[in-house]
Amino acid sequence: MCRNGSTKLMVECLLIESNEAERKRLVVLMADLGFACAERAVTEEAILYCRQQTPAVVMMEASASPSTCEFLRSISQRPHGAKPIIILYADSPEVENVVQSIHEGAAEFLARPFDRDLLKFKLEQAGALKH
Repeated sequence: MCRNGSTKLMVECLLIESNEAERKRLVVLMADLGFACAERAVTEEAILYCRQQTPAVVMMEASASPSTCEFLRSISQRPHGAKPIIILYADSPEVENVVQSIHEGAAEFLARPFDRDLLKFKLEQAGALKH
């Protein structure tokens, strides 16, 4: 059962965001689009989570830090099971970071700020949300 009380099944999403207010905003946006979010504040916690669970979608705050690439590599090296669709976002994405992230396995990249409509479009484009 969904949080909103309906019986419609929600798609599992892992949301990795260090800022609590932004994380809460994204949880609401994702729930509105039919996703149930597990929340993690740091990449290390997300890697541990993904050792036990396989979310269909990962929404992740991107940075130039090694932890973003470490997470992408850990997902791509999973020995079995489906890989999640990974969507990264950042305030001012550098072209090099976008290219490296896509090369490492990210499906889409968003620049903040973004709204529900742009998020929906990117989720549809990545195949995580049907029209």
